[in-house]
Amino acid sequence: MDMTHYILLVGGIIVLSFIYQGVGMYIHSMSKKKFESENPDASIMVIKDCPWHPLGFTNTVECLSINGEAKPQISVGYGKRGYYVMPGANVLELQYETQRPGILHKWVRTTYDPQKIEVNVEPKKKYSISYNKKQSSFEFAEIA
Repeated sequence: MDMTHYILLVGGIIVLSFIYQGVGMYIHSMSKKKFESENPDASIMVIKDCPWHPLGFTNTVECLSINGEAKPQISVGYGKRGYYVMPGANVLELQYETQRPGILHKWVRTTYDPQKIEVNVEPKKKYSISYNKKQSSFEFAEIA
């Protein structure tokens, strides 16, 4: 194979990856629209964390379950993760994890025990969930 074949191969792979990404985004947006049409009073809970950092200092909040059931994660805006929550009282099972570069090990990861919190959700609102390290607790607040 000469150089033009390699260029065509790499170009074809790039084009296919864009098509794959576009189809994935379309399917995700259609499932969001379907859920929102079936549940017009649903609210959104946005995860406030830092899952990526150029130096490796990350902290993530994972929602293990909502009312005892695993729920699908949605994308909210650009680069934000979230979950649909129904109006009324909801029990969230959440877990917090930090990661940083280590000296003796490549990475030092700390996973905190899961906590269950009860939150009251109003219809068609947007909320945020974050972890307060000083108080060792999750904070649930309405986004204005």
